[in-house]
Amino acid sequence: MKQKSEAWLAPLFSILIFGLAGLALIPYPGLQNDEVFFAGPLYLKGAAFYQIEAGALKIPLMVMSYTGALKTWIYAGLFQIFGPSEWSVRVPALIAGMGTIWLTWLWTRRVAGDRAAAIAALLLSTDAVFLMTNTFDWGPVALQHLLLMAGLVALQSNRTGTAFFLWGLGLWDKALLVWPLIGLGAAAAIAYPGESMRRLKSRQALIATLALALGASPLIWFNIARRGQTATDNARFASTGSVAQKVSALRETANGRALFSYMVYPDDTAFRGQAEDAIGRVAARLKALPGDHTRNWMIPAYALAFVLYLALWRSPRRRVMTFLLIAGAVIWLQMALNRGTGEASHHVILIWPLPAIFVGIAFSEAASLIPRRQAWVAVAVTAVFVAGNLLNLNEYIAEFATNGARGGWTDAIYPLAEGTIRTDKTQWYGLVDWGCLNTLAVLHEGDLPMFVADVPAPGAPPTEANRKEILREIGSEDRVFIEHTDDKQMFPGVNGRLKQAAEDLGYVEQPEKTVRDSNGRPVFQLFRFRKMAPQ
Repeated sequence: MKQKSEAWLAPLFSILIFGLAGLALIPYPGLQNDEVFFAGPLYLKGAAFYQIEAGALKIPLMVMSYTGALKTWIYAGLFQIFGPSEWSVRVPALIAGMGTIWLTWLWTRRVAGDRAAAIAALLLSTDAVFLMTNTFDWGPVALQHLLLMAGLVALQSNRTGTAFFLWGLGLWDKALLVWPLIGLGAAAAIAYPGESMRRLKSRQALIATLALALGASPLIWFNIARRGQTATDNARFASTGSVAQKVSALRETANGRALFSYMVYPDDTAFRGQAEDAIGRVAARLKALPGDHTRNWMIPAYALAFVLYLALWRSPRRRVMTFLLIAGAVIWLQMALNRGTGEASHHVILIWPLPAIFVGIAFSEAASLIPRRQAWVAVAVTAVFVAGNLLNLNEYIAEFATNGARGGWTDAIYPLAEGTIRTDKTQWYGLVDWGCLNTLAVLHEGDLPMFVADVPAPGAPPTEANRKEILREIGSEDRVFIEHTDDKQMFPGVNGRLKQAAEDLGYVEQPEKTVRDSNGRPVFQLFRFRKMAPQ
């Protein structure tokens, strides 16, 4: 009984690390536009990509052609209770990630034992990219991981209907779950051909099909109504030239470096400051430890695990390791062969948690061959890779605390939201660039009157329709426009194109305010248009 109770300490400890690290990270970056994209149908008229109407009731089913409204439905209830904020948006996603770690431990324990499950859970919970893509969930991936692993655990328990219903929900949440499902199916057919064929010939296949269709029914409904738009909009073969970038994304996700250039400013930023909170100060001190902590040590771990896999060919766990290898490879190949996917960490991370499970099983099987008195060697090897993960994670926290969040993650979104209110003098806010429509809608709970400014396309003069719309937008004195500073434009040149079009119509910008982030760097500019004085 004592040994059984001790087995539960590994997942609980892993979940605790993951949860505390996520809570430490949550306050640093500002809410990002894609992170709250799911909330568009709650606060923006016409934001649902597809919805059904029942009298006056409008029910969103899809928020994009490949992303469903499952998350919208969940947060509709959460926002009623807690109201929208960075905490109410991110804590549920963090909890979903914690659930994924628990399910990963549970599934691995059943197929490979306590030791393999403990190693997998520790490596997964300390993986900075897995933690951040789940907690900030701009992909989104949190429900993808949770539903994938919940389905695997259910299937392993012979609850076929439950497993495939959960996977159907995952497909509705984001159709890209088809990658892991195809990967698992291909791997099962190769590693477990006899069992796979028996399942296909049994009544379980019919149950699985019906359960999957039920879970994915909103997605199916949408594709029947829109003639397969999920596939026609998104499934296209990639050019061979993009493969190198996708290999780089895979490597940078595996070694923990992927999000530094995307979410945080580097140490050479001109606005580097001092950490103001205790967690940030501790992280900044640990950052000074020797070595490059912008990378973890997991690529050597994966290489070592693969060598062990080859050396342990006669191990009883060989087939499950083969299953994991094939599944991971097939998942990546699908995103690599499709245009516009696999080039960023929020796609690559959909291979997880399979790599952590593979390493956990390989290390555990190797440890089983070591005499008990030398078991410390296996513990030490695992501890080294966990330490590398933690140092990498600490690097992110330290850079957030001292350098600040960059791009769409700027915390300047909060003072911008506080300073944008409807008054007699300001009836509308015009958004010049991408990056704050959904965030301002969420932070104002849909009460801020906004419109997206009409800006001429790059490389071409404005059309007559452009000119009329721009004149309508800038010709009213009760409109304030919001743009990024020139050096932070999401779409470079958008500021200049609007300014030139306005000048051609006889209007000039009149600056009102500059909004800065917590490090003091200018991020947003607010201005009105006024008629030029006669020459």
